[in-house]
Amino acid sequence: MKRKITASVLIALILLSAVAVFAGCDFSDTTEPVPTSFVSMEINPSIQLVLDQNENVISYKCENEDALVMLYGENLVGLNVEEASKKIIDLAVKMQYITKDNSGINVDVSADNGKVSADIYQKIGIAISDADDKLSFEINYNKEGSFMLNYQLAKLKDAHPGDENYQNLTAGKLKLINSAMVCDWTLSTDEAVKMSNEELLGIVDSAYDNLESYSTQAFEQAKAVAEYAYRSAVVAAEEITYLAKYVEYKGLVEGGLATVQYGGLSTAAVALDGLAETLRYAQNAADKALDDQQVLEIAKQLGVDVEKLKDADGKVTVESISQYIDKLVKNSANETVEQIKAQLDGVAAKLEEYKAQIEDKPLESEIITQIQAVIAGLKQIEGVDITSDYTLEDLEQLAITLKQKAQTTKEKMDASLSNEQKEQIVLAQQKAVAQLDDAFAQCNKAIDDAAKQAQSELQSLKQQRLESLKDKA
Repeated sequence: MKRKITASVLIALILLSAVAVFAGCDFSDTTEPVPTSFVSMEINPSIQLVLDQNENVISYKCENEDALVMLYGENLVGLNVEEASKKIIDLAVKMQYITKDNSGINVDVSADNGKVSADIYQKIGIAISDADDKLSFEINYNKEGSFMLNYQLAKLKDAHPGDENYQNLTAGKLKLINSAMVCDWTLSTDEAVKMSNEELLGIVDSAYDNLESYSTQAFEQAKAVAEYAYRSAVVAAEEITYLAKYVEYKGLVEGGLATVQYGGLSTAAVALDGLAETLRYAQNAADKALDDQQVLEIAKQLGVDVEKLKDADGKVTVESISQYIDKLVKNSANETVEQIKAQLDGVAAKLEEYKAQIEDKPLESEIITQIQAVIAGLKQIEGVDITSDYTLEDLEQLAITLKQKAQTTKEKMDASLSNEQKEQIVLAQQKAVAQLDDAFAQCNKAIDDAAKQAQSELQSLKQQRLESLKDKA
């Protein structure tokens, strides 16, 4: 969620800038918040917080629809972690996400040192104790990570016995890594485990800072489609202008050869990246409904009715089953969990298998046709085989390849231009982009429409829940 700059802060920043200019001094804002800690609170709802050096919330993300509904109309930015935790718990109690039958809270913390982590855990514990004083039951505060997270952690350590990066991994750090990989789809687990807490937090905070209080999956997907449509128009205008000016400066022979080498690469890279972004939402393995046979198999292993595995939309997904398992474990005694651990491990293994099947599933034929149309005529990637077994991962890699080829080719072309010529090209490109008023307006309208739709739906869902609770009272 976004950080807010108040009018007083803005005025102060302007005044500081003015003083710096007129006095010729270099002022540094020592109060600038820096992301230093990561907190995940899983009640179902699930919320993730990014904290600064003072343990204040600087950005956050609602991980599922329940969290979006619960926190719609609220704001956690600026609150200390204890205040934010208290607000989350109070709302969860009020809206009966925390009940006698669902009294567990899984909390994971990732910070630069154990002292900071301990302090954050303690402050969240105080918020939970305050809530306990008002309840007829006690909240089960778990600081060891959820069952599914620890299952993943154990598997990773088993798979990398000689790698210190994996062996030193904690549940909190793994949770942060998983979140960073959602924010940056190019990041792999092998790369992420080598990164510092600070580096991972930078990725997460940057992404969470751009979220809205109504950032449903549908809204984010619609926003991505609109932005990539406009971005494609901008890049196409810039590329066409660049080539036209290049031919003007270098002549028909050299300029024409450059057009063959560079023409279409940047535009195609952005188009395929946009397509991949859209497909990532549509093919999110965690949210993809499992088939009937898979659902029945899991239900049988767990010994439960299928209805208990469904999400709010009536679907049984990898995520809904994971949430059921975590809820079961956090609300059960340790002895009970030990008795059924082998059974739960078997289900977790099945979920990993189903998730891999979804992620590795080939793209639909119409998507493959779109990809083929985008790259048709690009000389630098002739021989690329877009066949029926093409996957989303293949598409993502193709987009990266095109971007790299475009950048490398343009750098070679730029090297043959004078500084004055490059400046003239930039000015011409700016004029070309300035004429894309219609595309810009369409982009903004699409985002505004999606925002209104998301806000309306969340407001309605929150109101429905509160009214249903009144009826039960």
